Order: sequence, then structure tokens, then C-alpha cells
Amino acid sequence: MSTSPKIQATHLSRQAVVYVRQSTPQQVEQNQESTRRQYQLVEVAGQFGWPRSLIEVIDDDLGLSGTRSDQRAGFQRLVSCISRGEIGIVLVTEVSRLSRLNSDWHRVIELSAVFETLIADEDGVYDPRDPNDRLLLGLKGTLFSAELHILRARMRGGLLNKARRGELALKLPVGYRRQIDGSVVLEPDEQVRDTLKIIFEQFEHLGSACAVLRYFIAHQLKMPRLIQKGPNKGDIFWAKPAYQMIRNVLISPVYAGVFAYGRRKTTTIPGDPPTTQVQHVAMDEWQIVIPEIYPAYLSYEQYQANRRTLRCNMYNFDKKVRGAPREGHGLLQGIIVCGRCGRRMTPVYSSLYPSYACRRDKVVYGGRQCQSFPMRYVDAAISEIFLEAIQPANLEATLAALDIMQHERQMLDRQWQLRLDRTRYQGQVAKRQYDAVDPENRLVAAELEKRWNDTLVALQNLEGEYLQAQCTDLAPLDEVERQAVGQLADDLPAVWHAPTTTARDRKRLLRLVIRDVTLKAGPQGRSAEITILWSGQTVTEHSVMCPPRGWHCVTDAAIVERIRELTQGLPDHRVADTLNAEGIRTQTGKRWTRQGVYSIRRQHKISTGCPIGSSSSSARGDGLVPVKTVAKALGVSESLVRLWARQGIIESDQRIPGSQRWVRIADDDMARLSGLTDTRQLATIANMMTEHQLTRDEVWDLVRTGQYIAHRASHGKLWEWRLACANSCRGSTAG
Repeated sequence: MSTSPKIQATHLSRQAVVYVRQSTPQQVEQNQESTRRQYQLVEVAGQFGWPRSLIEVIDDDLGLSGTRSDQRAGFQRLVSCISRGEIGIVLVTEVSRLSRLNSDWHRVIELSAVFETLIADEDGVYDPRDPNDRLLLGLKGTLFSAELHILRARMRGGLLNKARRGELALKLPVGYRRQIDGSVVLEPDEQVRDTLKIIFEQFEHLGSACAVLRYFIAHQLKMPRLIQKGPNKGDIFWAKPAYQMIRNVLISPVYAGVFAYGRRKTTTIPGDPPTTQVQHVAMDEWQIVIPEIYPAYLSYEQYQANRRTLRCNMYNFDKKVRGAPREGHGLLQGIIVCGRCGRRMTPVYSSLYPSYACRRDKVVYGGRQCQSFPMRYVDAAISEIFLEAIQPANLEATLAALDIMQHERQMLDRQWQLRLDRTRYQGQVAKRQYDAVDPENRLVAAELEKRWNDTLVALQNLEGEYLQAQCTDLAPLDEVERQAVGQLADDLPAVWHAPTTTARDRKRLLRLVIRDVTLKAGPQGRSAEITILWSGQTVTEHSVMCPPRGWHCVTDAAIVERIRELTQGLPDHRVADTLNAEGIRTQTGKRWTRQGVYSIRRQHKISTGCPIGSSSSSARGDGLVPVKTVAKALGVSESLVRLWARQGIIESDQRIPGSQRWVRIADDDMARLSGLTDTRQLATIANMMTEHQLTRDEVWDLVRTGQYIAHRASHGKLWEWRLACANSCRGSTAG
């Protein structure tokens, strides 16, 4: 460059800016000559006449591409200074350093023309106000932009050609290592390989990535992570498992030995400036798929099956799939199909009327609900059909369960052994580092000693956890446990109906043999035809019936007669207790209550022989009389009789606190309460407290429980209580 007549005094009074940029960090490190040439433009600015104090270098964008400006702070600062009229000239080795994006480049030209800023490169000095210079700058920017496109197309062509041979070095997931010659081998760390195998085995068994995650957490397993960049690139560290980690392993085709290119696509989002977004594409849209390139952890067919299972588990996002078994008690969730329109029916968990309903037209289009049917009757029919169908497979199920449990125990024990070996090795490394340090270097020795001690503590804790796991999860099945597993398989209905069996477990068992259930309700909605598609493509048809409307309001005649029989000698609440004790339930399967018994009596006009409230002084059907009758016969107050009843001195019945109390009083009860019995040999309350070291309340508890009978005895002008054994010790002392 030489001094140009385009440089005026107004330009020299402002700053001269040298803009320095390299496209990538690798160019900054390896192509240092280009960077050096750009910095030498400071001398060129001096030759143009700018003093050193007015020359500024902007090199904030080293290692950043010129295809976008939103991330280049140096370019943004340069444009801002031009807009304020602070810059007289911008110096670059070539205009592509400023920008390879036409919109940004022409914006710089426009601003430079408005604020009289010159642009200089190795070919000369340009004044954007001059039409010729402006045209030349625009052409240069267009050529450099086209050059970038050509370079990209050339590089992408070579990349695709290499990818079609499966030789493109893509980033490998954890579990693989790339050799110096470019070949790929399995991870030499056994614990990493075994952990990945556990993921695939458990997913095949459980059918859900979330279930695999819960398995890892329950057994205290960790996930390996491969450091992809930085000073520790290639190292393995163990992290707490997360759902995304499990899912990334399941969806990566590399574990099936498949080289796949084009799994993601980049889309441009309009804006100022435009931004890009990376999106995953479907498997059938991948550009290049070449099997048997990498050593595999599972077959490609199993990988595809895993992808289909994951897709089916997205029930909330795709109504065409059946989804993973969930917590709801609807047994056919995700596998029941409407027999009228062919859509998936959904469970409706209403507290009063749970059902399966086809209501997509209603929810999406505001139409009418296609059909619905009560859940309990369909589930009951399917359960019966399922249990009947799998009876011949009980022996095979037993053997398979034992094999799975034994294999799982062995895999878990191997994981524990590998974790212990890794921790022991870390302890040995820490010990060697401590032994190798100079004892005089106390600062380093103290830190290494601390690391060694921490490793020993971690090893001790891990060994304790392993011993605890050996007593629980890792304990081998003994003969008794093996027989118990066999009994469970032989008695599968008991396992199916056990309260410890969750709804998710039942659905998983059901889906092993049933693929779909098509339901078509009858015209009145009280019957339905169901078609079952079994896993072996066998199809069977069945009918499901609902009880008639109002069935829950009709009580069986035998139960009515039993209530009629009991009410002659028991009050309503005692009748309810008796029915519950006999295992008799209401029509809806609930326990009997006093209100229920009273409702049946009123409906069938059954009178009771034991009213709970009455002004009469006569005895009830069970022989109990009102409190006032006993008080009048003994010449005491009614409150005193109620006190005797609460203390258990006399038998009584009261429905709820505050309601009328009824008591049972026989001739011998009248005798012992009126003081007519001989109580000279009986123990007093004080004797009982002294001899047996009891409190007064504890003594009365013995009376309330019926172990002792209280007798009322005259003591001068006062009365006292004496106690007799309820059985063989009657008439003797308390001792």
C-alpha cells in the first residue's frame, strides 16, 4: 500500500482501526502467518500518516467465523464506532475479514459512505462515497461470499463421499474408542461395557427408559460419561444417572454397529440477524445408514425395536401409539381401540363412573362422544380371559423368572466388583503418589496424604455398601425362595390380585400376550363385544355385560332375610357389625353401616326389636333396659348407673357418645349392686393396688375387660367396691 490522495486531513484527525480476524481457533494456532500479516497493518496506517496514538487494533473476533455478526463483539464495536463518526479508515488484509455475509458487508459500506470512513485492503484504499469504489467493494463482498459457498460445497462433497464409505470420523459415544489408525474398538473399561449392557437388557425387560432409570437408582448404579473435549479429553467419569443419559444410549445407532450420517438438520430462522436451529429427523430420513461399521452392543433389529418402543411410549404426544404402562388402574390403557371409528379409547378416571371413552371428536372438533363403556366390567372380563389363557405357560414362566433373577443378580454383583476394583486402584495410585513425594515438601505431601485418606474412606464406605447389598439384593436364591417363586408362578391369579402388585405390573404382564382389544358397545350401552388380538396374531371374540340400571339399589333377598332375623335381637349398628363379621357386603361391595341397615329396614318395612332410643321402660329384644329402669330399681341416680356402665361394672350398649344408653341387669347383677352378696372374702380396690402394684385406673381396666367382677358392699354409712375373679377364682381374694 502507498499513500492515497483519497486520505484527507479530516480522515487523519480521526482513528485508524486495524480489524483482525481468523475464522477458527485452529487457524489462530496453526496459520499464524496470516494473523501476523493482519497485525502488520498497524505499520501501514502509520505510513498513511496516522500517529500511533490514533491507531487502534480490534482483535476480539479471533477464532470466529465471518458468516454471522451477532456473536462477533469486535465487529459490533467497529460498526458502532463508524456510526459515531470516530473512524477515519478501516484497514484489513482483504474485505472478507470484515464479513462474508452480504447483508453485513453492504451495511458497513452504507455507514462508511454516510460518515466518510475509508476502507483499505492490500489492493488499495476505497472511498465508499465514490460510486466506482462502492461498486468495487460490493463486487468484492459478493465474490468472497460466493467463494465461501464454493469452499463449503467442496468440503461437504468430500465429507459426504467419505461418509458414504463409513470412514467419516464422527464423535463417538461412551463405550467406544478410536484408535490412532482411525479404527473403532469397544471401550476397554469392563465396567463401562457392563453398564451399557445392563441398560439394553433392562430396557428389553422393562420397556421404558424411566423404568430403567428407576432400576439404576434403586441399585445405586452410576452412568459413565466420556469427556469429549478439554484437557481431560477421553477420560471417563461416573455420574448420577439421568433420564436423558439413558435415552441417549437407547437412541444412538452406534451401539448397534451402525454408521449414520444426517440424523440432524439445520434450519435457518428469519431475523436480524438470522439464527439457526438444529433438529432431529426421523430414521427413514437419515441421509446415510451403513450397518456393521462399529463393534455392536446389540443387533440392529433390536435397536429398531427399542426405537419403536420409545416411540410408542410417547402416548401423550401421539395418540396412534399405545404408550408405556402407567399408574392408572385402567387395565387396557393404551391398547383399547374403538370398534366404531378405529381410534384409541382413553381411560376416564371418574370417581363415580370410571370408563373407557372414545372422545377425540368431542375434544378436538367439538362433536359428540363416539362411545364409552364402564371400566370395571371390561377389566374384569379381560383379567379372567388372560388368567385362563396363560395357565399352560406356568412352568415356563417359573423357569424364565428364575433365570432372569439369577442373571440380574450376577450382573449387579459384577458391577459392585468393578466399582471396588476401580476404587482400590485409585487408592493404590494415591499411595504411590504420596510415597514418591519429597517429605520435606510439606505442602504437597499434606495434599497427597489427604487424597489418599479420602480414597481409603471412599473404599471403606463402598465395601460397607457392598456387604449390605450382599444381604439383600445380591443374596442368591435358596431352595425355599426358589420354591416360593415356583408357587407364585403356579398361583398366578393370586399374584395378579395381590395388593402388592401394582397397576403398571398388571399392564406389563397383559401386554406380553395381548396386543390390542377392540371394543364396540351395544345400543343401550349395557353390553359390549370385545375382540382380542393376541401376540401370536390369534383373534378371539368375547361379550361383556353390565348389570341392569339401578342394580346397586337392589339388595339380595337372602341378605334382607338375614337382616330381618338379626334386627329382632340386635340394634341396627350391631346388625351392621354382625354382617361385616360374616363377610357380607353391600351390593356395591362396601361394608355395612347403621344407616345402611336402617335404610333396608325402612325399604322393606322391617321393625326392630332393639330401638336405640325409646321412652319405654321395658326391655329390648336383646334383654337390655333403659338406664332409668335400673336406677329406679336400685334407688340410685341415673348418672350413677351411667358411671357404672362406663367403668364396666354392668354391661351396656350405646351407639355413639351422647346417645341413649341401654344396660343389661340380671338377678345376680341386682344382688351384687344392692349389697346383698357376701363380700367379706373379696379384695378391696386398695388391696388390689397394694398387692399387684397397680394404679386405680389399671384396676378398673381389669374390670372393664371382664377379668374381675365388681361387688357393691356397705361400709358403715358409705359404700365400697370389692372385686372377685370372673371365672374359677370367684369368691376368693384377689391374690
